[in-house]
Amino acid sequence: MIASGQLFKILNFWVHLASAFIWIGGVLFSSLILLPAAQKFLNKDVRGEFLRQVHARFQKFSGAFVILLLVTGGINIHFAKQSRSALTGLYFNALMLKILFFTILLTFYLLHLKELGNKKPLSHFPYQEATLVLGVLIILMAAVLKHS
Repeated sequence: MIASGQLFKILNFWVHLASAFIWIGGVLFSSLILLPAAQKFLNKDVRGEFLRQVHARFQKFSGAFVILLLVTGGINIHFAKQSRSALTGLYFNALMLKILFFTILLTFYLLHLKELGNKKPLSHFPYQEATLVLGVLIILMAAVLKHS
């Protein structure tokens, strides 16, 4: 039987992973499917407003995922420190890189929100490529953390 503390650790880890994959999955979908389809099938006048509205809606959801990532990530660090007594070596370096990548990603997210606030039609999603690359790097660091 799973102890309540262990169940909390598992659920926290799951919420953290699900939040990251939904957020990065949305960015992947936007980059690989939505944006190319909109550019191909929608005329320029409709496309800009369509992309702005779709992206504004996604940003409402992604804000919740950012908060979940911050909270559950902090809890995960606490549990890692408890089980390891000290965060050293490869684990520490991967954790610092993950935090750095997430901080940069969060900065792009906040700049992106500022860009959406001016209500102009979008021809592309600002910082989309950088967000995608950083998201993949963060997931890579998560794999290093899990297996170090």
